[in-house]
Amino acid sequence: MDRRFVTLAWIAAACTYLLIVLGAVVRITGSGLGCGEHWPLCNGHLFPPLSDPPTVIEWSHRLFAALVSILVVGLAVYGVRSRELGVRARMAYVALALLIVQVLLGAITVKTGLTPLIVILHLGTAMLLLATLITAARGPWTLAPGSRLLLSLTFVTVLFGALTANLGATSACGGFPLCNGQIITSAGPLAAIHWTHRLLAYSLLGCVVWWVYRYPNHALGLLAIVLIQITIAATMVLLGFPGGLQAAHAAVGAAVWATAVLAALRPAATPAAAPSASPPDPRRPYTR
Repeated sequence: MDRRFVTLAWIAAACTYLLIVLGAVVRITGSGLGCGEHWPLCNGHLFPPLSDPPTVIEWSHRLFAALVSILVVGLAVYGVRSRELGVRARMAYVALALLIVQVLLGAITVKTGLTPLIVILHLGTAMLLLATLITAARGPWTLAPGSRLLLSLTFVTVLFGALTANLGATSACGGFPLCNGQIITSAGPLAAIHWTHRLLAYSLLGCVVWWVYRYPNHALGLLAIVLIQITIAATMVLLGFPGGLQAAHAAVGAAVWATAVLAALRPAATPAAAPSASPPDPRRPYTR
């Protein structure tokens, strides 16, 4: 195992996570156009005047995106130069491809005036980039049985949360755990979107409980963080959606995704270990 590659991959993953959180802060504070419609410049400047808070927040987000770009490019270069990384190198190349898509979506997001669909695609690509960097850091891996359902449900739940926020449906469902006291909401399309997000979250909780029953040594942390996320969501709804709790909800949501990816990965059997792990062939004579 190349420790320097693994260390770089973990640093890139951590910075990608922080970039996702900072992107949520940009949305919550309404700073998405803090640099105007200029890209990659900010209000026409490489280093803009930082007297306006939205400009400071948006420019900080862009600087952090530049840091992530440097780390991911460095990881891909490292993968090209090393012949012993195998699947890790391929994950680094996938991360580089996702980074290119992410940068393009970031530019389109600014140029189109924060179109919700583009914003959701931007977040989804960032989540895939985070997962790819985690898999690169973990080394040779395989997915645990049943993990595709867990990962798909987690990913869709996170994206529906972003859709709820970006369409202005955050306050469309009052009360908790029901939506305006109803199991089937009749408060309009925004409430339906918000309620769908909640139903997905409840389904994810059930999936994680089953996951704990099946893999208790790998999923207790995931269950804990999902329960924390639901607690934050309930508190946020009951307190009228304060900005601080919205930021915490976005941060923990990204952490739920990262933890689900970690829980789904299992070390892959090495070629040398595979014969010893397989049952003997009854047609072959026994020798010592």
